[in-house]
Amino acid sequence: MIKKLMNRSIILASSLIFLASSALASPQTAVTAQLIKSETEGSMLICEYRTMKQVHFKVLFANQSCPLAIQVEH
Repeated sequence: MIKKLMNRSIILASSLIFLASSALASPQTAVTAQLIKSETEGSMLICEYRTMKQVHFKVLFANQSCPLAIQVEH
């Protein structure tokens, strides 16, 4: 009886910790921005990325290539 009660208590405590940590996640977590388009201007390559809410730009040298996705803060 006590062993069964201890197991349930441990499971309940673990569940609460998991739920609390996901609910208290930082608002500064990273999201993935997808490449929309790229444009070369002189020796620069300008990569445009988009998330659901924002547009982000990354500037590289023209001999480089834009990653298909980047991690950005939201």
